[in-house]
Amino acid sequence: MTWPNLTCGDLETRVRTYLHEAAADFYSQSEIYQWLSCAAKDLAQKTLCVRRILDAITTPLSRIVPLNAYKVLAVEYLPSTGRYQALRKISPLQVGYFKADSNVPQYWYEIGTSIGIDPIPDDDYPLRLYVADIPKICHNPYPISDFSTGWTASGTGTWSNGETAIYTGTTGQAGINTYATELTVGGNYTFTLTASGISNCSLVLAVGGRQSQPITTNEIHSFNLVPTTTSLTLTATITGSSGEIHVSDLYILKESDFTSSLDQVELKAEWQHLLALYATHYGLIKNRKNGPANMLETIYHNELSYLKQLIVDAIPDGMTSVTQEEKWLRK
Repeated sequence: MTWPNLTCGDLETRVRTYLHEAAADFYSQSEIYQWLSCAAKDLAQKTLCVRRILDAITTPLSRIVPLNAYKVLAVEYLPSTGRYQALRKISPLQVGYFKADSNVPQYWYEIGTSIGIDPIPDDDYPLRLYVADIPKICHNPYPISDFSTGWTASGTGTWSNGETAIYTGTTGQAGINTYATELTVGGNYTFTLTASGISNCSLVLAVGGRQSQPITTNEIHSFNLVPTTTSLTLTATITGSSGEIHVSDLYILKESDFTSSLDQVELKAEWQHLLALYATHYGLIKNRKNGPANMLETIYHNELSYLKQLIVDAIPDGMTSVTQEEKWLRK
């Protein structure tokens, strides 16, 4: 891999170049991998730069929606018809304070590793969560854009596996497409796929006893799941007299430290060079070169702050943007 897709091996080479040690001697490979892994987490925690849009669903008569991410930034309710509705954020102390005209989700709040919904939902309501998450390692291949290798179809109806996995069936049929990849049981994974061509069909992605909510819309869907088995399944169920669904570009990410030279973290190119600076800083500390280490630490944090302001915090203000555009048009 080459820039901008730096692998762990590429990053290690950069660190060793900065430390003037081409081959492992004073600095072991495992040490450098550990420093690079800590760097990825430190960067994401301080900048909240790893953003995801996750599918979620409420549970009838329960406020709690489980979450497996750093922080929720916004929540939307996705009604079956009409526009998506942004929920207002409240504090846990405000639960039940606001009047509600129905039991559909209208407010949300953070509570531990989950979020709460107000009022209490009376049904399964689909949600969209905008979150900041932990950086994860890309599964190989990334993405899966060819389903003809490693996938096995079973059940009723027909899965056709090629560049796109296509399922077709008739009334009452359900087909299973199994990917016998080596997932880690108990690991924290993110799965993202593109669903299209949906007609009278729903799809569920499952990793053992953990599964997504049914996918019924043509768009990109993402889920954070903790596998209870090493394989992944896509189960398509016909909901009408006949139907189909197309699945493409399956991305798999795993929460993990660097363990191989081919490992690649999902961080975008503009952040990746900071991992090498962070690791080099700890290498200098090990070598008791505290002056250069402190200087490099300052460079790292200044660059972190700059990129955070430039990339993460620079969110356009709708009203300001409209006002400025109107002024420009009047010139």
